[in-house]
Amino acid sequence: MTAVGVDVGGSKLLAVRIDEAGSVVDEYRTTTPDGGQEMVAGIVAAVQDLAAGDDVAACGVGIAGLVEHDTGTFVWGPHVAGIKIPVRRQLQAELGIVVAIDNDANTTALAEHRLGAGRRSQAMLMLTLGTGIGGAMVFGGSIYRGRAFAGEFGHTRLVDGMNECDCGRRGCWETEAAGPALERMARELIASDPAGSLANSLGDQPVSGPAITAAALAGEPQAIALINQVGRAFGRGLSSLISIFDPDCIVVGGGLGSIGEILLNPIRKSANETRYAADHNELVPIVAAELGERAGAIGAGLLAIDAVGDHE
Repeated sequence: MTAVGVDVGGSKLLAVRIDEAGSVVDEYRTTTPDGGQEMVAGIVAAVQDLAAGDDVAACGVGIAGLVEHDTGTFVWGPHVAGIKIPVRRQLQAELGIVVAIDNDANTTALAEHRLGAGRRSQAMLMLTLGTGIGGAMVFGGSIYRGRAFAGEFGHTRLVDGMNECDCGRRGCWETEAAGPALERMARELIASDPAGSLANSLGDQPVSGPAITAAALAGEPQAIALINQVGRAFGRGLSSLISIFDPDCIVVGGGLGSIGEILLNPIRKSANETRYAADHNELVPIVAAELGERAGAIGAGLLAIDAVGDHE
């Protein structure tokens, strides 16, 4: 049996076909469709492309935003178009197979817990750091969803700041500690220092998260300073989550979160400096996700395989 897992983010739609062990058999990617119904059509196209006549038993989808897992409804998201779309019902009608829907951070956490950096954890926090900050919790092997929408850590006001968030509020954590914050600070730096090392390093390239992180990884000092600033803001917010949940493992992934120790080191330092009772207990391990950008799609596929078992 194989299943297709689809990860719908703010900028890309990535799908994989996996076997029952979670190994990737094939892959499909495109940009995220602009509209809500176009998103459903894009998922159908991905599944049909990956099925290619083979026996695909189920489809799982992780979407960036508020998702009701029980009803299969995408309610809303600041980075993905659509409001209250019955994604599971529409996909089942189009594909005629078992379909499972969840938030993309939950599907990423499921993959990392079973196959990646969170193996053997009993109380794992997953943070995805990219266009925004996604979050998920895996306790005793099961995703904790609350009523439906648990884990929206990026939209808590855990840091000072008045930058407007894509959700419409001001001062959300991700306005200081995610990809758009990194890009905003880089633009401000270049405007104030147009002859500086970062401006010279980027040249005619657009100011983007990947370009800034590439410069930092190549040793560019102003880019490194910006990564450090974002990492420290991320760590300050993370220290509160450590106090609330007392996890045994924190896994950091996502496009920005996957760049490694250059970001993880300032995260750990800041979290340790600002957390409660730091002198009396050790800092929980804060580690990089292992499955890369495919994690959300792989986890969605695993969710689909679980759903097949539930239907039997």
